[in-house]
Amino acid sequence: MHPWGLHGLAHWWRVRHNGLLVADAMGASARVVTLFAIFHDSHRNDDGADRQHGPRAAAWLARVRRGQDADCCVVTSDTIRALDDGEFESLRVACELHTGTPRHDDPTVAACFVADRLDLSRVGFRPDPRRMPAPAGLLTDAVIDAAMERERVGLRWAGGAEIETVWGVSRD
Repeated sequence: MHPWGLHGLAHWWRVRHNGLLVADAMGASARVVTLFAIFHDSHRNDDGADRQHGPRAAAWLARVRRGQDADCCVVTSDTIRALDDGEFESLRVACELHTGTPRHDDPTVAACFVADRLDLSRVGFRPDPRRMPAPAGLLTDAVIDAAMERERVGLRWAGGAEIETVWGVSRD
Protein backbone atom coordinates (compact mmCIF):
# COMPACT_ATOMS: atom_id res chain seq x y z
CA MET A 1 0.00 0.00 0.00
CA HIS A 2 1.08 3.54 -0.67
CA PRO A 3 1.88 5.41 2.59
CA TRP A 4 -0.16 8.39 1.40
CA GLY A 5 -3.16 6.37 0.16
CA LEU A 6 -6.71 6.44 1.55
CA HIS A 7 -5.67 4.41 4.59
CA GLY A 8 -2.11 5.65 4.90
CA LEU A 9 -0.14 8.00 7.13
CA ALA A 10 -2.25 11.14 6.63
CA HIS A 11 -5.38 9.17 7.57
CA TRP A 12 -3.63 7.73 10.64
CA TRP A 13 -2.56 11.23 11.67
CA ARG A 14 -6.09 12.62 11.33
CA VAL A 15 -7.50 9.65 13.29
CA ARG A 16 -4.96 10.39 16.03
CA HIS A 17 -6.02 14.04 16.09
CA ASN A 18 -9.73 13.16 16.07
CA GLY A 19 -9.23 10.66 18.87
CA LEU A 20 -7.37 13.10 21.06
CA LEU A 21 -10.19 15.63 20.50
CA VAL A 22 -12.85 13.25 21.83
CA ALA A 23 -10.92 11.08 24.32
CA ASP A 24 -11.45 13.18 27.46
CA ALA A 25 -15.13 13.81 26.77
CA MET A 26 -15.69 10.09 26.23
CA GLY A 27 -13.63 8.92 29.22
CA ALA A 28 -11.17 7.18 26.90
CA SER A 29 -7.47 6.44 27.16
CA ALA A 30 -5.57 8.93 25.01
CA ARG A 31 -2.66 6.49 24.80
CA VAL A 32 -4.85 3.72 23.39
CA VAL A 33 -6.57 6.10 20.97
CA THR A 34 -3.15 7.19 19.70
CA LEU A 35 -1.98 3.61 19.24
CA PHE A 36 -5.26 2.71 17.52
CA ALA A 37 -4.63 5.49 15.00
CA ILE A 38 -1.31 3.90 14.10
CA PHE A 39 -2.33 0.25 14.04
CA HIS A 40 -5.99 0.05 12.98
CA ASP A 41 -5.28 0.02 9.22
CA SER A 42 -1.70 -1.26 9.41
CA HIS A 43 -2.58 -4.73 8.14
CA ARG A 44 -4.64 -3.79 5.11
CA ASN A 45 -3.88 -5.59 1.86
CA ASP A 46 -5.05 -2.60 -0.16
CA ASP A 47 -7.21 0.53 -0.02
CA GLY A 48 -10.27 -1.44 -1.15
CA ALA A 49 -12.86 -3.45 0.78
CA ASP A 50 -10.43 -5.50 2.88
CA ARG A 51 -12.85 -6.60 5.62
CA GLN A 52 -10.29 -8.72 7.48
CA HIS A 53 -7.68 -5.99 8.02
CA GLY A 54 -8.95 -5.21 11.53
CA PRO A 55 -8.85 -8.82 12.73
CA ARG A 56 -5.38 -9.21 11.16
CA ALA A 57 -4.15 -6.11 13.01
CA ALA A 58 -5.65 -7.39 16.28
CA ALA A 59 -4.01 -10.81 15.83
CA TRP A 60 -0.66 -9.16 15.09
CA LEU A 61 -0.95 -7.02 18.23
CA ALA A 62 -1.57 -10.18 20.27
CA ARG A 63 1.47 -11.88 18.73
CA VAL A 64 3.64 -8.86 19.51
CA ARG A 65 2.36 -8.75 23.09
CA ARG A 66 3.26 -12.43 23.53
CA GLY A 67 6.73 -11.83 22.01
CA GLN A 68 5.92 -13.99 18.98
CA ASP A 69 6.75 -11.49 16.20
CA ALA A 70 10.50 -11.35 15.74
CA ASP A 71 10.16 -8.82 12.90
CA CYS A 72 8.52 -6.19 15.10
CA CYS A 73 10.78 -3.29 16.00
CA VAL A 74 11.82 -2.95 19.64
CA VAL A 75 10.11 0.41 20.17
CA THR A 76 6.77 -0.92 18.90
CA SER A 77 7.08 -4.15 20.86
CA ASP A 78 8.00 -2.32 24.07
CA THR A 79 5.12 0.14 23.60
CA ILE A 80 2.56 -2.63 23.13
CA ARG A 81 3.93 -4.64 26.06
CA ALA A 82 3.88 -1.55 28.32
CA LEU A 83 0.09 -1.30 28.09
CA ASP A 84 -1.77 -2.68 31.06
CA ASP A 85 -4.12 -5.58 30.32
CA GLY A 86 -7.20 -3.36 30.06
CA GLU A 87 -5.54 -0.90 27.71
CA PHE A 88 -4.22 -3.70 25.52
CA GLU A 89 -7.62 -5.36 25.32
CA SER A 90 -9.26 -2.04 24.37
CA LEU A 91 -6.68 -1.53 21.61
CA ARG A 92 -7.00 -5.09 20.33
CA VAL A 93 -10.81 -5.00 20.31
CA ALA A 94 -10.95 -1.54 18.69
CA CYS A 95 -8.65 -2.71 15.88
CA GLU A 96 -10.54 -5.97 15.42
CA LEU A 97 -14.03 -4.45 15.30
CA HIS A 98 -13.58 -0.93 13.89
CA THR A 99 -15.05 -1.60 10.45
CA GLY A 100 -18.09 -3.71 11.27
CA THR A 101 -19.29 -2.86 14.75
CA PRO A 102 -21.36 0.30 15.17
CA ARG A 103 -21.09 0.70 18.97
CA HIS A 104 -19.16 -0.60 21.95
CA ASP A 105 -19.62 -0.24 25.72
CA ASP A 106 -15.91 0.36 26.40
CA PRO A 107 -15.47 4.16 26.14
CA THR A 108 -11.96 3.78 24.74
CA VAL A 109 -13.09 1.40 22.00
CA ALA A 110 -16.00 3.74 21.24
CA ALA A 111 -13.64 6.74 21.02
CA CYS A 112 -11.46 4.81 18.57
CA PHE A 113 -14.50 4.13 16.39
CA VAL A 114 -15.44 7.83 16.49
CA ALA A 115 -11.89 8.92 15.67
CA ASP A 116 -11.79 6.74 12.55
CA ARG A 117 -15.32 7.59 11.38
CA LEU A 118 -14.69 11.32 11.68
CA ASP A 119 -12.34 10.86 8.71
CA LEU A 120 -14.94 9.32 6.38
CA SER A 121 -14.98 12.35 4.11
CA ARG A 122 -11.81 10.95 2.49
CA VAL A 123 -14.05 8.33 0.86
CA GLY A 124 -16.88 10.71 0.01
CA PHE A 125 -19.11 10.52 3.10
CA ARG A 126 -20.01 13.24 5.56
CA PRO A 127 -19.48 11.76 9.06
CA ASP A 128 -22.87 11.12 10.64
CA PRO A 129 -23.01 11.54 14.43
CA ARG A 130 -25.97 9.14 14.55
CA ARG A 131 -23.62 6.40 13.32
CA MET A 132 -20.95 7.07 15.93
CA PRO A 133 -20.96 5.95 19.56
CA ALA A 134 -20.32 9.40 21.03
CA PRO A 135 -22.23 11.21 23.78
CA ALA A 136 -25.05 13.41 22.53
CA GLY A 137 -23.86 16.87 21.61
CA LEU A 138 -20.17 15.99 21.27
CA LEU A 139 -20.13 15.68 17.49
CA THR A 140 -21.52 19.05 16.49
CA ASP A 141 -21.62 20.35 12.93
CA ALA A 142 -18.55 22.45 13.76
CA VAL A 143 -16.58 19.36 14.88
CA ILE A 144 -17.59 17.44 11.76
CA ASP A 145 -16.89 20.39 9.46
CA ALA A 146 -13.43 20.78 11.02
CA ALA A 147 -12.70 17.06 10.53
CA MET A 148 -13.76 17.33 6.89
CA GLU A 149 -11.57 20.39 6.40
CA ARG A 150 -8.54 18.55 7.82
CA GLU A 151 -9.06 15.82 5.25
CA ARG A 152 -9.59 18.31 2.43
CA VAL A 153 -6.29 20.10 3.03
CA GLY A 154 -4.18 16.97 3.53
CA LEU A 155 -1.63 17.68 6.24
CA ARG A 156 -1.80 21.44 5.80
CA TRP A 157 -3.93 22.07 8.90
CA ALA A 158 -2.87 23.31 12.30
CA GLY A 159 -1.24 20.23 13.79
CA GLY A 160 -0.76 18.46 10.47
CA ALA A 161 2.88 19.45 10.20
CA GLU A 162 3.62 17.75 13.53
CA ILE A 163 3.73 14.43 11.68
CA GLU A 164 7.23 15.41 10.56
CA THR A 165 8.58 15.79 14.09
CA VAL A 166 6.55 13.05 15.79
CA TRP A 167 6.89 10.31 13.16
CA GLY A 168 9.88 11.64 11.21
CA VAL A 169 8.15 11.65 7.83
CA SER A 170 7.80 14.49 5.36
CA ARG A 171 4.37 15.72 4.35
CA ASP A 172 5.44 16.24 0.77
